[in-house]
Amino acid sequence: MTFLALEKETVKGNSVAFPFCNENSGLLSLKTNPSDQGDGECLILFKVFDLKKVGGDKDELYIQDIYSYGPVNEGYGSAAMRALIRYSISKKYGKIRGLISPDDHDHIPRLHHFYKKHGFQLPEGKCGETFLDLSNPAYILSQIDNQLLVEENAFIKNHYVALSNEFKKLEQELERLELEKENEPIPVKFLNRIIHKTKLNIK
Repeated sequence: MTFLALEKETVKGNSVAFPFCNENSGLLSLKTNPSDQGDGECLILFKVFDLKKVGGDKDELYIQDIYSYGPVNEGYGSAAMRALIRYSISKKYGKIRGLISPDDHDHIPRLHHFYKKHGFQLPEGKCGETFLDLSNPAYILSQIDNQLLVEENAFIKNHYVALSNEFKKLEQELERLELEKENEPIPVKFLNRIIHKTKLNIK
């Protein structure tokens, strides 16, 4: 199976992912290493409809399914979708289409959020066709680059909050230890001094 290596994509935390596309099989695979061998973190199955043969203006790509095998909320799905959009633009397709099915009932809100943030038009109800019009490629490329910046800023902010919370916990633990030391009984303080001096003399 021959894969076409696409432009590298960035995922959260400035990590790099490598998309590979098999045009004949209709498979885009996002990997964490620059090799087309092995399983990917995210797979997008697609089919290209040759509408030009039936009088259409441009061919269209139809997303058949999306499989995510990597860590949840780490940006692999978004990186794979960005790669698919760039690929579709390079092939001069007119649209990318997909379907939010009732079978997806357990994660329909997540699918709505996922497609919307990549510029897709959503169905009027919960389920139905979703599509991305590629007639203005320059605008779409600028939007997905902006979306990447938004995701990266959110990642940095969340990372900063997590570090701040960890720092506060360490501060509280230090305060607790200092208070505990201050309230030690005098005999314990005396013994600790002797032990400390003994260790210094041994060294």
